[in-house]
Amino acid sequence: MEINKNDHDKIIGNLDFSGEEKSYFDFWHLHYDFDGNGNKSFEKRKEYLNEAFRIYNQLQNKLQKYPNEFQLWIGIDEVESGDDGIYIHTKNPNSDYFPHLVENEKIEIVDMPLYSYLENSGFEIINSKNDNTNYFYLYKNDTGVSLEKRNAG
Repeated sequence: MEINKNDHDKIIGNLDFSGEEKSYFDFWHLHYDFDGNGNKSFEKRKEYLNEAFRIYNQLQNKLQKYPNEFQLWIGIDEVESGDDGIYIHTKNPNSDYFPHLVENEKIEIVDMPLYSYLENSGFEIINSKNDNTNYFYLYKNDTGVSLEKRNAG
C-alpha cells in the first residue's frame, strides 16, 4: 500500500494553530501507518519513518507561530509500525496534565537496524517501555517544551 501524503497534509491543514480558546491539542496524534505496512520489511518501515519525519517538520513549521506552549514528538513502537504516531500536546480544558514527561529508561534494544536508523535521524530519543515492548520518543530540543523527565539532583 502506498503512503498517502495528501491525506496527511489535508489532516494537518485542518488543524487550528491560532492559539485561540478552542485551539489546543490534548495528545492529538496521527498514525501515519495505521495499517502496519511497515511491519512487512525494514525497507517499508523506513518509508513510513521518513513520512513521519516529513510530517514532523511540517508541524514544527506550523507550530513556530503557535502562541502557546506545546510539545511535539514522534512515538515509535519497536515491534508494531501501526502503533507509531506523531503527537502534539498542549494545556487544554480536558486535563491539567501538561507537560507530558517521560523518563529515559535503560532498555534492551531488540531491533538494532530500527534503532540505528532512529539514532541517525537527527532527533533526540527517549527510550521507554510501553506494555511489553520498547517505545521510542523522538523530538528536537529546539521545538516546544521538553518531554524528558530529569531526576532532581
